[in-house]
Amino acid sequence: MGGMRDIGRRLRTVKGTAKITRAMQLVAGSKMRKAQQAAAAGRRHAFRLEELTDRLVWLGLDSRRKAPLLDRREVRCRGIVFVATDRGLCGSLNQNTLRLIRESAIAADGKYVTVGKKGTQLLNTLRLPLLGEFSINDGVPYNQARALANFLRDAYLSHQIDSVEFAYPLFVNTLRQEPVLVRLLPMDGLAENLRRRWELLTGDGERLPEDSRELCLEPSLERILEALLESFFQREVYHILLEAKASEQSSRTVAMKGATDNADALAKELTLAFNKARQAAITEEILEITVSGAME
Repeated sequence: MGGMRDIGRRLRTVKGTAKITRAMQLVAGSKMRKAQQAAAAGRRHAFRLEELTDRLVWLGLDSRRKAPLLDRREVRCRGIVFVATDRGLCGSLNQNTLRLIRESAIAADGKYVTVGKKGTQLLNTLRLPLLGEFSINDGVPYNQARALANFLRDAYLSHQIDSVEFAYPLFVNTLRQEPVLVRLLPMDGLAENLRRRWELLTGDGERLPEDSRELCLEPSLERILEALLESFFQREVYHILLEAKASEQSSRTVAMKGATDNADALAKELTLAFNKARQAAITEEILEITVSGAME
């Protein structure tokens, strides 16, 4: 009977865990659909804006001295933004992004900005220098993205850091989130960033269709760059956060589904073991009764 009690206790625990993970899976699934739609809806606009900005940057090579965000200088201190999550239970999402940072940046002199509490915890474990910490809500409000963008811009212009690079999970599909490292400042590698992300998303070598329309610049290229670069930087930060949130909710949904499936499978095994133990106990009692009757 002791074995039956132990099995029954474990069975109740596993079934309770399955209920919790199933509820978390449903919540994450609802958030996942909204996050995926938000990321996908802004993707074409973000890519076109990046392509347009890159074309204007190359047209305005002589205007670099007038546009601080285009100022190319020696990178003595890299500014790396680690986009992680506020909560756990999302598989290896944060660890994969951290692995990318360690492989490409840990040997360099750099300062770090974290988005998400889990990112702060991981970098503190490695004792890496933190320049700032941010937390972004699930809906990714634009004012929070703008606050992060303004903080990074000010740090770059004040020479606290000499580059702004984002390490984040790019949302490819529900089952795949690809960690990428993208440099936004200085704005001299936009075309390469655009090409790499597009190839990851399409997966078949398809090239982003080029916009061959002629540009008509009014009132002047310098005025346009002055207004566009600030807006582009904020919009690019916002889109990166949308991609990261879509990756987070997708990874959490898959992780909770896996946990639920494992709990259900374990519950079936425990139920079978419990039934066998109960049948054995009943058989033993019947034998005892039979033997007792025969002896009488």
